[in-house]
Amino acid sequence: MSPSISRRGAALLTIATTAVLTTAVPAHAAPSGPATPTGLWASTIGTGISLAWEQPRSGPPATSFRVYENDQVTARVSTTAAYLEVPFGSTHTYTVAAVDDRGRESVRTAPVTGRSWQYGYNPECMPASGVTITAADITATGFSLSWTRHPLGGDLELRVDGRSLGPISATGARVGGLTPATDHQVVLYRPNRCHTGPGGIVPVGSLTVTTGTGSATPPQPPTGLTVTGRSDSSVGLTWTAPPGPRPARYAVYDGATLAAVTGGTSVTVGRLHHATWHRFTVAALDAAGNESAHTAAVTTGTETCLSSPPRTATPVATALSASSVRLSWSLEAAATSYTVLDRDTAVATTRYPEIVLTGLASASQHVYRVVATLPQACGDTPRSRRTAVTTLDGPAARPAAPTGLAVTENVPGAWPSGAQLTLAWSAVAGGAGYRLYEGAQVVGETTGTSLTLPVGAATTHEYAVVTLDAAGLESTPSARVTVRATYMPPP
Repeated sequence: MSPSISRRGAALLTIATTAVLTTAVPAHAAPSGPATPTGLWASTIGTGISLAWEQPRSGPPATSFRVYENDQVTARVSTTAAYLEVPFGSTHTYTVAAVDDRGRESVRTAPVTGRSWQYGYNPECMPASGVTITAADITATGFSLSWTRHPLGGDLELRVDGRSLGPISATGARVGGLTPATDHQVVLYRPNRCHTGPGGIVPVGSLTVTTGTGSATPPQPPTGLTVTGRSDSSVGLTWTAPPGPRPARYAVYDGATLAAVTGGTSVTVGRLHHATWHRFTVAALDAAGNESAHTAAVTTGTETCLSSPPRTATPVATALSASSVRLSWSLEAAATSYTVLDRDTAVATTRYPEIVLTGLASASQHVYRVVATLPQACGDTPRSRRTAVTTLDGPAARPAAPTGLAVTENVPGAWPSGAQLTLAWSAVAGGAGYRLYEGAQVVGETTGTSLTLPVGAATTHEYAVVTLDAAGLESTPSARVTVRATYMPPP
Protein backbone atom coordinates (compact mmCIF):
# COMPACT_ATOMS: atom_id res chain seq x y z
CA MET A 1 0.00 0.00 0.00
CA SER A 2 1.58 3.28 -1.04
CA PRO A 3 1.28 6.24 1.32
CA SER A 4 -1.28 8.92 0.47
CA ILE A 5 -3.26 11.59 2.28
CA SER A 6 -6.18 9.83 3.95
CA ARG A 7 -9.62 11.32 4.39
CA ARG A 8 -9.53 9.78 7.88
CA GLY A 9 -7.36 12.72 8.77
CA ALA A 10 -3.74 11.95 7.99
CA ALA A 11 -1.28 10.40 5.60
CA LEU A 12 -1.04 6.65 6.02
CA LEU A 13 2.68 6.07 6.17
CA THR A 14 3.77 2.54 5.37
CA ILE A 15 6.17 1.09 7.92
CA ALA A 16 8.04 -2.13 7.20
CA THR A 17 8.08 -4.17 10.39
CA THR A 18 10.20 -7.12 9.33
CA ALA A 19 13.86 -7.02 10.41
CA VAL A 20 13.49 -3.41 11.50
CA LEU A 21 15.61 -2.10 14.33
CA THR A 22 13.52 -1.60 17.46
CA THR A 23 14.45 0.38 20.51
CA ALA A 24 13.15 0.00 24.03
CA VAL A 25 12.24 3.31 25.67
CA PRO A 26 11.06 3.88 29.26
CA ALA A 27 7.30 4.06 29.65
CA HIS A 28 7.24 7.24 31.74
CA ALA A 29 7.06 10.70 30.23
CA ALA A 30 9.74 13.31 30.69
CA PRO A 31 8.65 16.37 32.70
CA SER A 32 7.00 19.06 30.57
CA GLY A 33 6.92 16.80 27.52
CA PRO A 34 4.11 16.96 24.95
CA ALA A 35 0.57 15.94 25.76
CA THR A 36 -0.49 12.35 25.23
CA PRO A 37 -2.15 11.67 21.84
CA THR A 38 -5.87 10.97 21.94
CA GLY A 39 -8.35 8.87 19.98
CA LEU A 40 -5.92 6.12 18.97
CA TRP A 41 -7.69 3.83 16.52
CA ALA A 42 -6.64 0.61 14.79
CA SER A 43 -8.23 -0.91 11.71
CA THR A 44 -9.54 -4.44 11.89
CA ILE A 45 -9.43 -5.45 8.21
CA GLY A 46 -6.93 -5.59 5.37
CA THR A 47 -3.49 -7.14 4.98
CA GLY A 48 -1.93 -4.64 7.40
CA ILE A 49 -3.02 -2.49 10.31
CA SER A 50 -3.83 1.22 9.99
CA LEU A 51 -3.41 3.45 13.03
CA ALA A 52 -4.66 7.01 13.45
CA TRP A 53 -4.71 9.38 16.40
CA GLU A 54 -5.01 13.07 17.29
CA GLN A 55 -2.62 15.35 19.09
CA PRO A 56 -3.84 17.95 21.62
CA ARG A 57 -2.60 21.50 21.06
CA SER A 58 -1.72 22.02 24.70
CA GLY A 59 1.80 21.74 26.09
CA PRO A 60 5.04 21.65 24.09
CA PRO A 61 4.39 20.96 20.40
CA ALA A 62 4.87 17.37 19.25
CA THR A 63 7.24 17.01 16.30
CA SER A 64 6.98 13.24 15.85
CA PHE A 65 5.38 10.09 17.24
CA ARG A 66 6.59 6.65 18.27
CA VAL A 67 4.39 3.61 17.85
CA TYR A 68 5.02 0.91 20.43
CA GLU A 69 4.22 -2.77 20.39
CA ASN A 70 4.79 -3.92 23.96
CA ASP A 71 7.85 -1.87 24.99
CA GLN A 72 9.52 -1.81 21.56
CA VAL A 73 9.35 1.07 19.09
CA THR A 74 7.96 -0.45 15.90
CA ALA A 75 7.42 2.78 13.94
CA ARG A 76 8.49 6.43 14.02
CA VAL A 77 6.39 8.94 12.08
CA SER A 78 6.02 12.72 11.85
CA THR A 79 2.27 12.77 11.26
CA THR A 80 -0.76 11.36 13.07
CA ALA A 81 -1.20 8.04 11.28
CA ALA A 82 0.76 4.96 10.29
CA TYR A 83 0.16 1.89 8.16
CA LEU A 84 1.95 -1.10 9.67
CA GLU A 85 2.82 -4.07 7.51
CA VAL A 86 2.32 -7.20 9.62
CA PRO A 87 1.83 -10.89 8.84
CA PHE A 88 -1.60 -11.62 7.40
CA GLY A 89 -4.05 -12.97 9.96
CA SER A 90 -2.08 -11.68 12.96
CA THR A 91 -3.23 -9.58 15.91
CA HIS A 92 -1.18 -6.75 17.40
CA THR A 93 -1.61 -4.27 20.25
CA TYR A 94 -0.11 -0.79 20.03
CA THR A 95 0.34 2.40 22.01
CA VAL A 96 1.58 5.78 20.76
CA ALA A 97 3.71 8.48 22.40
CA ALA A 98 4.26 12.03 21.18
CA VAL A 99 7.83 13.37 21.00
CA ASP A 100 8.91 17.02 21.07
CA ASP A 101 11.94 18.61 19.41
CA ARG A 102 14.03 17.88 22.50
CA GLY A 103 13.28 14.16 22.33
CA ARG A 104 10.96 14.19 25.34
CA GLU A 105 8.13 11.67 25.18
CA SER A 106 4.58 11.99 26.38
CA VAL A 107 2.82 9.37 28.42
CA ARG A 108 1.69 6.66 26.03
CA THR A 109 -1.91 6.29 24.93
CA ALA A 110 -4.19 3.54 26.09
CA PRO A 111 -3.55 0.43 23.97
CA VAL A 112 -5.55 -0.52 20.90
CA THR A 113 -5.63 -3.86 19.12
CA GLY A 114 -5.90 -4.46 15.39
CA ARG A 115 -5.98 -7.60 13.28
CA SER A 116 -4.71 -7.87 9.74
CA TRP A 117 -7.44 -9.70 7.95
CA GLN A 118 -9.21 -9.98 4.66
CA TYR A 119 -12.55 -11.69 4.83
CA GLY A 120 -13.75 -14.05 2.16
CA TYR A 121 -16.80 -11.82 1.72
CA ASN A 122 -17.61 -8.14 2.04
CA PRO A 123 -16.85 -7.04 5.62
CA GLU A 124 -19.51 -4.35 5.25
CA CYS A 125 -22.08 -7.16 5.47
CA MET A 126 -20.85 -8.32 8.87
CA PRO A 127 -22.40 -6.97 12.07
CA ALA A 128 -20.32 -4.09 13.37
CA SER A 129 -20.48 -2.17 16.60
CA GLY A 130 -21.54 1.45 16.44
CA VAL A 131 -19.72 4.53 17.65
CA THR A 132 -19.98 6.32 20.97
CA ILE A 133 -20.85 10.04 20.84
CA THR A 134 -20.08 12.43 23.70
CA ALA A 135 -20.93 16.11 24.16
CA ALA A 136 -18.75 18.71 25.89
CA ASP A 137 -18.45 22.49 26.31
CA ILE A 138 -22.24 22.80 26.34
CA THR A 139 -23.52 26.39 26.42
CA ALA A 140 -26.91 27.97 25.86
CA THR A 141 -26.23 28.22 22.12
CA GLY A 142 -23.78 25.44 21.23
CA PHE A 143 -21.94 22.26 22.09
CA SER A 144 -18.98 20.19 20.92
CA LEU A 145 -19.42 16.61 19.77
CA SER A 146 -16.81 13.89 19.59
CA TRP A 147 -17.08 10.24 18.68
CA THR A 148 -15.02 7.12 18.31
CA ARG A 149 -13.94 6.00 14.86
CA HIS A 150 -16.10 3.41 13.17
CA PRO A 151 -14.42 -0.04 13.09
CA LEU A 152 -14.56 -0.06 9.28
CA GLY A 153 -13.30 3.52 8.92
CA GLY A 154 -14.64 6.00 6.40
CA ASP A 155 -16.49 9.31 6.67
CA LEU A 156 -19.61 9.63 8.80
CA GLU A 157 -22.53 11.96 8.14
CA LEU A 158 -23.57 14.14 11.09
CA ARG A 159 -27.18 15.30 11.46
CA VAL A 160 -28.38 17.60 14.22
CA ASP A 161 -32.15 17.92 14.59
CA GLY A 162 -32.45 16.33 11.15
CA ARG A 163 -30.17 18.89 9.45
CA SER A 164 -27.15 17.36 7.77
CA LEU A 165 -23.73 18.87 8.46
CA GLY A 166 -22.26 16.72 5.69
CA PRO A 167 -19.77 13.86 5.65
CA ILE A 168 -17.02 14.29 8.21
CA SER A 169 -13.68 12.50 8.19
CA ALA A 170 -12.69 13.84 11.62
CA THR A 171 -13.99 12.51 14.93
CA GLY A 172 -15.73 15.64 16.16
CA ALA A 173 -17.57 18.83 15.30
CA ARG A 174 -18.82 22.02 16.95
CA VAL A 175 -22.48 22.99 16.60
CA GLY A 176 -23.69 26.55 17.26
CA GLY A 177 -26.66 28.87 16.79
CA LEU A 178 -28.91 26.67 18.95
CA THR A 179 -31.90 27.54 21.10
CA PRO A 180 -31.20 27.65 24.85
CA ALA A 181 -32.63 24.99 27.19
CA THR A 182 -33.67 22.76 24.29
CA ASP A 183 -33.16 19.07 23.53
CA HIS A 184 -31.24 18.45 20.31
CA GLN A 185 -31.06 15.11 18.53
CA VAL A 186 -27.64 14.07 17.22
CA VAL A 187 -27.31 11.12 14.84
CA LEU A 188 -24.30 9.78 12.94
CA TYR A 189 -24.84 7.83 9.73
CA ARG A 190 -22.56 5.67 7.62
CA PRO A 191 -23.07 4.54 4.00
CA ASN A 192 -24.19 0.92 3.71
CA ARG A 193 -21.77 -0.67 1.25
CA CYS A 194 -22.88 -4.23 1.83
CA HIS A 195 -24.24 -4.65 -1.69
CA THR A 196 -22.54 -4.05 -5.01
CA GLY A 197 -25.15 -1.50 -6.07
CA PRO A 198 -25.79 1.91 -4.51
CA GLY A 199 -26.68 1.56 -0.85
CA GLY A 200 -28.43 3.72 1.65
CA ILE A 201 -27.11 5.00 4.94
CA VAL A 202 -27.49 3.42 8.35
CA PRO A 203 -27.35 5.11 11.78
CA VAL A 204 -24.27 4.13 13.78
CA GLY A 205 -24.62 6.38 16.83
CA SER A 206 -27.04 8.83 18.45
CA LEU A 207 -27.24 11.21 21.39
CA THR A 208 -29.62 13.77 22.87
CA VAL A 209 -27.96 17.00 24.04
CA THR A 210 -29.72 19.70 26.05
CA THR A 211 -28.37 23.21 25.69
CA GLY A 212 -27.89 25.37 28.77
CA THR A 213 -30.32 27.97 30.02
CA GLY A 214 -30.24 31.49 28.60
CA SER A 215 -32.40 34.10 26.95
CA ALA A 216 -30.14 35.80 24.41
CA THR A 217 -30.58 35.34 20.67
CA PRO A 218 -27.47 33.99 18.93
CA PRO A 219 -25.69 36.48 16.66
CA GLN A 220 -25.83 36.24 12.89
CA PRO A 221 -23.30 33.78 11.42
CA PRO A 222 -20.30 34.74 9.30
CA THR A 223 -20.10 33.45 5.73
CA GLY A 224 -17.61 32.72 2.99
CA LEU A 225 -14.99 30.76 4.93
CA THR A 226 -12.01 30.34 2.58
CA VAL A 227 -8.52 28.89 2.79
CA THR A 228 -5.90 31.54 2.01
CA GLY A 229 -2.73 29.48 2.37
CA ARG A 230 -1.21 26.28 3.64
CA SER A 231 2.12 25.09 4.94
CA ASP A 232 3.21 21.78 6.41
CA SER A 233 2.16 23.00 9.87
CA SER A 234 -0.49 25.71 9.39
CA VAL A 235 -3.59 26.77 7.45
CA GLY A 236 -4.63 30.36 6.75
CA LEU A 237 -8.36 31.19 6.81
CA THR A 238 -10.51 34.21 6.04
CA TRP A 239 -14.26 34.83 6.16
CA THR A 240 -16.90 37.54 5.74
CA ALA A 241 -18.44 39.30 8.73
CA PRO A 242 -22.22 38.97 9.20
CA PRO A 243 -24.49 41.96 8.46
CA GLY A 244 -25.43 44.27 11.30
CA PRO A 245 -23.51 44.90 14.51
CA ARG A 246 -19.91 43.73 14.53
CA PRO A 247 -19.45 40.51 16.55
CA ALA A 248 -17.34 40.80 19.67
CA ARG A 249 -15.12 37.92 18.53
CA TYR A 250 -14.97 34.92 16.23
CA ALA A 251 -14.35 31.34 17.33
CA VAL A 252 -12.47 29.13 14.85
CA TYR A 253 -12.93 25.39 15.24
CA ASP A 254 -10.99 22.46 13.82
CA GLY A 255 -13.58 19.73 14.19
CA ALA A 256 -14.60 19.95 17.84
CA THR A 257 -11.36 21.67 18.91
CA LEU A 258 -11.26 25.41 19.50
CA ALA A 259 -8.31 26.41 17.32
CA ALA A 260 -8.39 30.22 17.68
CA VAL A 261 -10.39 33.20 18.96
CA THR A 262 -9.94 36.49 17.12
CA GLY A 263 -11.51 39.90 16.68
CA GLY A 264 -10.70 40.03 12.95
CA THR A 265 -11.92 38.08 9.96
CA SER A 266 -8.79 36.09 9.27
CA VAL A 267 -6.46 33.79 11.18
CA THR A 268 -3.62 31.35 10.70
CA VAL A 269 -4.14 28.09 12.57
CA GLY A 270 -0.79 26.61 13.57
CA ARG A 271 0.61 23.63 15.45
CA LEU A 272 -0.74 21.23 12.84
CA HIS A 273 1.06 18.21 11.39
CA HIS A 274 1.99 17.75 7.76
CA ALA A 275 -0.23 15.69 5.45
CA THR A 276 -3.23 15.88 7.79
CA TRP A 277 -6.82 16.82 6.98
CA HIS A 278 -8.77 19.40 8.97
CA ARG A 279 -12.42 20.50 9.02
CA PHE A 280 -12.65 24.19 9.89
CA THR A 281 -15.74 26.21 10.82
CA VAL A 282 -16.14 29.74 12.24
CA ALA A 283 -18.84 31.14 14.53
CA ALA A 284 -19.55 34.71 15.63
CA LEU A 285 -19.66 35.42 19.37
CA ASP A 286 -21.44 38.28 21.10
CA ALA A 287 -20.17 40.03 24.24
CA ALA A 288 -21.84 37.40 26.45
CA GLY A 289 -20.27 34.53 24.53
CA ASN A 290 -23.42 33.44 22.75
CA GLU A 291 -22.48 31.58 19.58
CA SER A 292 -23.91 31.90 16.08
CA ALA A 293 -24.47 29.06 13.71
CA HIS A 294 -21.22 28.06 12.06
CA THR A 295 -20.08 28.78 8.54
CA ALA A 296 -20.20 26.00 6.02
CA ALA A 297 -17.26 23.75 6.81
CA VAL A 298 -14.05 23.91 4.81
CA THR A 299 -12.01 20.71 4.72
CA THR A 300 -8.37 21.09 3.73
CA GLY A 301 -5.04 19.38 4.26
CA THR A 302 -1.70 20.72 5.33
CA GLU A 303 1.16 20.40 2.85
CA THR A 304 2.22 16.81 2.30
CA CYS A 305 5.97 17.34 2.55
CA LEU A 306 7.87 18.69 5.54
CA SER A 307 9.53 22.06 4.94
CA SER A 308 12.42 21.03 7.22
CA PRO A 309 12.61 17.23 7.36
CA PRO A 310 14.59 15.70 10.22
CA ARG A 311 17.91 14.04 9.57
CA THR A 312 18.58 10.46 10.59
CA ALA A 313 20.33 9.95 13.89
CA THR A 314 24.09 9.49 13.75
CA PRO A 315 24.65 5.86 12.71
CA VAL A 316 26.00 3.42 15.27
CA ALA A 317 28.84 1.49 13.63
CA THR A 318 30.36 -1.80 14.82
CA ALA A 319 33.23 -3.62 13.13
CA LEU A 320 32.11 -7.25 12.91
CA SER A 321 35.12 -8.72 11.12
CA ALA A 322 37.95 -7.88 8.78
CA SER A 323 35.38 -7.72 5.96
CA SER A 324 32.18 -6.34 7.50
CA VAL A 325 30.67 -3.49 9.50
CA ARG A 326 27.21 -3.24 11.04
CA LEU A 327 25.36 0.10 10.92
CA SER A 328 22.10 1.07 12.61
CA TRP A 329 20.24 4.37 12.95
CA SER A 330 16.80 5.86 13.53
CA LEU A 331 14.68 8.58 11.93
CA GLU A 332 11.77 10.38 13.62
CA ALA A 333 9.72 10.12 10.43
CA ALA A 334 8.69 7.48 7.91
CA ALA A 335 11.03 6.69 5.04
CA THR A 336 10.76 4.53 1.94
CA SER A 337 14.50 3.76 1.86
CA TYR A 338 17.89 4.75 3.24
CA THR A 339 21.12 5.39 1.35
CA VAL A 340 24.44 4.79 3.11
CA LEU A 341 27.39 6.93 2.06
CA ASP A 342 31.06 6.21 2.76
CA ARG A 343 32.38 9.75 2.80
CA ASP A 344 30.62 11.07 -0.33
CA THR A 345 30.13 7.79 -2.18
CA ALA A 346 26.83 5.91 -1.98
CA VAL A 347 27.65 2.30 -1.05
CA ALA A 348 24.26 0.76 -0.26
CA THR A 349 20.51 1.41 -0.28
CA THR A 350 18.10 -0.46 1.98
CA ARG A 351 14.51 -0.28 3.19
CA TYR A 352 15.60 -0.99 6.78
CA PRO A 353 17.21 1.34 9.35
CA GLU A 354 20.14 -1.07 9.67
CA ILE A 355 22.54 -2.89 7.38
CA VAL A 356 25.71 -4.99 7.34
CA LEU A 357 28.25 -3.73 4.80
CA THR A 358 30.42 -6.56 3.52
CA GLY A 359 33.43 -7.20 1.28
CA LEU A 360 35.40 -4.40 2.93
CA ALA A 361 39.19 -4.31 3.04
CA SER A 362 40.95 -5.43 6.23
CA ALA A 363 41.95 -2.68 8.67
CA SER A 364 40.28 -0.08 6.46
CA GLN A 365 38.75 3.11 7.82
CA HIS A 366 35.27 4.21 6.74
CA VAL A 367 33.27 7.36 7.46
CA TYR A 368 29.56 6.70 7.09
CA ARG A 369 26.52 8.94 6.80
CA VAL A 370 22.90 8.08 6.01
CA VAL A 371 20.27 9.87 3.89
CA ALA A 372 16.59 8.88 4.07
CA THR A 373 14.23 9.06 1.11
CA LEU A 374 10.82 10.30 2.24
CA PRO A 375 7.46 8.95 1.03
CA GLN A 376 5.04 10.74 -1.31
CA ALA A 377 7.85 12.10 -3.51
CA CYS A 378 8.99 14.43 -0.71
CA GLY A 379 12.68 14.04 -1.52
CA ASP A 380 15.57 13.24 0.79
CA THR A 381 16.44 14.23 4.33
CA PRO A 382 19.69 16.04 5.12
CA ARG A 383 22.67 13.76 5.58
CA SER A 384 23.22 12.41 9.06
CA ARG A 385 26.29 13.30 11.04
CA ARG A 386 29.36 11.19 10.34
CA THR A 387 30.48 8.09 12.17
CA ALA A 388 33.90 6.54 11.67
CA VAL A 389 34.79 2.85 12.00
CA THR A 390 37.77 0.64 11.10
CA THR A 391 37.41 -2.98 10.08
CA LEU A 392 39.41 -5.59 11.97
CA ASP A 393 42.81 -6.72 10.82
CA GLY A 394 42.92 -9.84 8.64
CA PRO A 395 43.75 -11.37 5.26
CA ALA A 396 43.43 -9.24 2.16
CA ALA A 397 41.71 -11.79 -0.12
CA ARG A 398 37.92 -11.73 -0.59
CA PRO A 399 35.71 -14.17 -2.50
CA ALA A 400 33.70 -13.07 -5.52
CA ALA A 401 30.12 -11.92 -4.95
CA PRO A 402 27.22 -14.18 -5.94
CA THR A 403 25.13 -13.20 -8.96
CA GLY A 404 21.61 -13.87 -10.11
CA LEU A 405 19.87 -13.71 -6.72
CA ALA A 406 16.17 -14.30 -7.38
CA VAL A 407 13.00 -15.55 -5.73
CA THR A 408 12.22 -18.93 -7.26
CA GLU A 409 9.22 -19.86 -5.09
CA ASN A 410 6.67 -17.75 -3.23
CA VAL A 411 4.23 -20.17 -1.65
CA PRO A 412 1.35 -19.26 0.68
CA GLY A 413 0.79 -21.56 3.63
CA ALA A 414 -2.47 -23.19 4.60
CA TRP A 415 -4.50 -20.35 6.13
CA PRO A 416 -3.84 -18.75 8.57
CA SER A 417 -0.19 -19.80 8.74
CA GLY A 418 2.64 -17.94 7.03
CA ALA A 419 4.29 -18.28 3.64
CA GLN A 420 7.56 -19.70 2.33
CA LEU A 421 10.08 -17.96 0.10
CA THR A 422 12.82 -19.78 -1.78
CA LEU A 423 15.79 -17.77 -3.02
CA ALA A 424 18.50 -19.02 -5.35
CA TRP A 425 21.70 -17.65 -6.85
CA SER A 426 24.64 -18.71 -9.00
CA ALA A 427 27.53 -20.64 -7.50
CA VAL A 428 30.89 -18.91 -6.96
CA ALA A 429 34.01 -20.93 -7.76
CA GLY A 430 36.08 -21.49 -4.63
CA GLY A 431 33.41 -20.24 -2.26
CA ALA A 432 33.12 -22.10 1.05
CA GLY A 433 29.47 -21.10 1.63
CA TYR A 434 26.89 -18.36 1.43
CA ARG A 435 25.19 -16.06 3.93
CA LEU A 436 21.78 -14.48 3.31
CA TYR A 437 21.04 -11.10 4.87
CA GLU A 438 17.81 -9.21 5.48
CA GLY A 439 18.84 -5.76 6.62
CA ALA A 440 21.46 -6.45 9.29
CA GLN A 441 20.01 -9.83 10.18
CA VAL A 442 21.51 -13.12 9.02
CA VAL A 443 18.47 -15.17 7.96
CA GLY A 444 20.32 -18.21 6.67
CA GLU A 445 23.63 -19.84 5.77
CA THR A 446 24.25 -22.70 3.37
CA THR A 447 26.92 -24.39 1.30
CA GLY A 448 24.39 -24.72 -1.55
CA THR A 449 22.91 -22.07 -3.81
CA SER A 450 19.36 -21.77 -2.45
CA LEU A 451 17.53 -21.25 0.83
CA THR A 452 13.87 -21.60 1.83
CA LEU A 453 12.62 -19.23 4.52
CA PRO A 454 9.37 -19.16 6.50
CA VAL A 455 7.95 -15.61 6.53
CA GLY A 456 4.76 -13.85 7.50
CA ALA A 457 2.14 -13.93 4.76
CA ALA A 458 1.68 -10.61 2.91
CA THR A 459 4.91 -9.16 4.35
CA THR A 460 7.63 -7.50 2.28
CA HIS A 461 11.29 -8.48 2.49
CA GLU A 462 14.61 -7.33 1.05
CA TYR A 463 17.51 -9.79 0.73
CA ALA A 464 21.15 -9.87 -0.30
CA VAL A 465 23.52 -12.84 -0.37
CA VAL A 466 27.29 -12.90 0.16
CA THR A 467 29.94 -15.53 -0.46
CA LEU A 468 32.04 -16.82 2.45
CA ASP A 469 35.65 -17.96 2.13
CA ALA A 470 37.31 -20.61 4.30
CA ALA A 471 38.16 -18.01 6.94
CA GLY A 472 34.53 -16.82 7.11
CA LEU A 473 35.25 -13.49 5.45
CA GLU A 474 32.55 -12.11 3.18
CA SER A 475 32.34 -10.90 -0.37
CA THR A 476 30.57 -7.74 -1.41
CA PRO A 477 26.81 -8.37 -1.51
CA SER A 478 24.79 -9.48 -4.49
CA ALA A 479 22.22 -7.14 -5.96
CA ARG A 480 19.36 -6.85 -3.48
CA VAL A 481 15.94 -8.31 -4.25
CA THR A 482 12.62 -7.22 -2.72
CA VAL A 483 9.64 -9.57 -2.55
CA ARG A 484 6.17 -9.55 -0.98
CA ALA A 485 5.11 -12.91 0.37
CA THR A 486 1.86 -14.25 -0.97
CA TYR A 487 -1.09 -15.08 1.26
CA MET A 488 -4.24 -17.14 1.04
CA PRO A 489 -7.39 -15.41 2.32
CA PRO A 490 -9.95 -17.50 4.20
CA PRO A 491 -12.87 -18.92 2.21
